[in-house]
Amino acid sequence: MLEAEYRKVLPVVRAFAKKGHNVYTVSLNRFSIGGSSKYVSKNYFLKELTPENVLEIAERHNIDVIIPSNEKSVELLSFNREKFDIPLITPSIESYLICRDKLKTIQFAEKLGVRVPKTFTFKNYEDFIEHFEQIDVSPLVIKPKSSAGSRGLVYINNRDELLDILTKEYIERYGFPLIQERIPSGGRPVGSSFLYCNGQEVLGFCHQRIREYPPSGGPSTLAVSIYDEQALNTGKRLLDSLNWNGLAMVEFKEDPRTSELVLMEINPRMWGTIGLAIFSGADFTDAIVKVFIENVDPNDVDKEYKAGCYFRWVFPGDIMSIMVSKNLTAGQKFRELFRRYDNVTYQIMEKGDVKPILSTFLYSLARKKII
Repeated sequence: MLEAEYRKVLPVVRAFAKKGHNVYTVSLNRFSIGGSSKYVSKNYFLKELTPENVLEIAERHNIDVIIPSNEKSVELLSFNREKFDIPLITPSIESYLICRDKLKTIQFAEKLGVRVPKTFTFKNYEDFIEHFEQIDVSPLVIKPKSSAGSRGLVYINNRDELLDILTKEYIERYGFPLIQERIPSGGRPVGSSFLYCNGQEVLGFCHQRIREYPPSGGPSTLAVSIYDEQALNTGKRLLDSLNWNGLAMVEFKEDPRTSELVLMEINPRMWGTIGLAIFSGADFTDAIVKVFIENVDPNDVDKEYKAGCYFRWVFPGDIMSIMVSKNLTAGQKFRELFRRYDNVTYQIMEKGDVKPILSTFLYSLARKKII
């Protein structure tokens, strides 16, 4: 598994190892959350990820399948698929680039009749100023065309505020962004997640985000498994048309005025709540082994999972999400901090596997350049 420093890798590592598989990881941060698990046979810390060093490790350990976990490793494998003669859980570079660029994603989805936010695009700042009057909706959101999480994401109440925020300094930092209508609050944030093999769906799963950090658009800190036919069908239609291969999550926000799901983006990689899917019975690790290694027909993979299972990333994610919430009173915050959920899986904590807890703390400090 590549880029094992991320939290989301940890439940995947544990699931593979508990089935009797040897798991080798590659990390680009010396404080690797996934790579520090007791279930890892060996973790390699690399300063740079290249096809050559990935191939060398794969050959040394007779690896059966390579799984990237984040954009850097997905992109590396997608650009260099011809160099590998073992299965890669990664899409074609053409499909990947459509999903990586939010404007291309919007244009692709519109052609399929999938509802997307009304989007305004401009060539540059001068073009934006000249055609500013074309923006005829509010509130708005601006987001970089290529980014992850809440990086560069700004919510705007009206057009005048847009002029103050979308400065040349912003553009120099993030490039010229997408300007989109903001879907009203009150609708459910829903994700449909999939594993595909050469254009054929292997397994699908759906979850609803309850809390996130930062609240402006970060990863889930509390989520629940659901079954949403519209999200699953729309996600499948998009990935079928992309002739997808590998893992992906299709992210929607429900419009509370119509109950219609609006496409936000397609994440062309492993998603943060994959541990919830595994816990709920949508075992993507088992499906990868069966289809990509044992050559089982995707139609024969068990596609059932349980709704009503919870996922929680406690420290620091959900604690911070609760503490900075503007919608909770002090008493409600206290209750939410110590609330217990039935049918819950924790992203980091597991009895007997304690090193990832320390790695989480050190990884956070290293990213902030404190250590």
